[in-house]
Amino acid sequence: LARLADPVGVAVPRGLRKLRALHTLGVVNIARGKAVLQDIKRLTRLRKLAVTGINKKNCKEFCSTLVHLSSLESLSVHSKEEGLGDCLDGLSSPPKNIQSLNLYVTLGKLPEWVAGLQNLVKLKLEHTRLTEVDGTIRVLGKLSNLSILCLLGRTFEAEGRRLSCRREAFPSLTALETGWYPGIRSVLFEEGTAPKLELLLDRGAIPFSGLSCLPSLNEVMIHMPPR
Repeated sequence: LARLADPVGVAVPRGLRKLRALHTLGVVNIARGKAVLQDIKRLTRLRKLAVTGINKKNCKEFCSTLVHLSSLESLSVHSKEEGLGDCLDGLSSPPKNIQSLNLYVTLGKLPEWVAGLQNLVKLKLEHTRLTEVDGTIRVLGKLSNLSILCLLGRTFEAEGRRLSCRREAFPSLTALETGWYPGIRSVLFEEGTAPKLELLLDRGAIPFSGLSCLPSLNEVMIHMPPR
C-alpha cells in the first residue's frame, strides 16, 4: 500500500492510526499533508520513528506529534529544506526515553531540547551546519549516557575551527566517527575527557591530538576522502 514519495521516504495511506500496537515506523514522508502526522500522534506505543519531508509548513505539527510519543526510543529526521533550526527548537517536551537520535537537517544551531536527552546513547549529526562548535560540544559532552557519536558531512559550518573535548566531557563515549568534511579542521582531546573511548573512526583525514589522554583507546581507523 505504501508508495515511493521521494528517494528516502514513502507516503502511507490513511488509517495508520488503527495500528495502535505498532512499534516501528519509517521511513515516512510527511510532506504531502498533515493527516499522516495526526495518525502518527495516536501511535502511542511507537518506539522507533524515521521521517523525511520536514519543512517550515509541517515542522510545528511534527513537534506537536513528538510530544505524544512518550514511548519513543529512536528518532530519525531527514530534510532537504534549510533553516529549520528555530522550528525544531519549538519542541517543548521531547520524549525522554530517546536512546538514538539521527538528524539530517540544516539547523544552524543545536535544538535546546537535545541537552535534556539524558538517556541518549547514540547521536548522528549530518548536514546540520551548526555554527557554534564549542557550545555544541559542551552540551553533548554533558550527556551522561552518550556512547556513540557520529559527526558527518557538514555537521559544522565553521571552517578552520578546532573541536576541543574538555576535561570530564563525554563520560560514557566509546566510539567517535567523523565523516567527509564535517566542517572542522582538527580534534583535540584534553586530559580527563572520554575515559571510555575505544574507537576513533575518521573518514575525512582530520588530525587528532591528545590521543595519549584516552586510556581506553584501542582502535583508530582512518579513511582518506575521495579525490
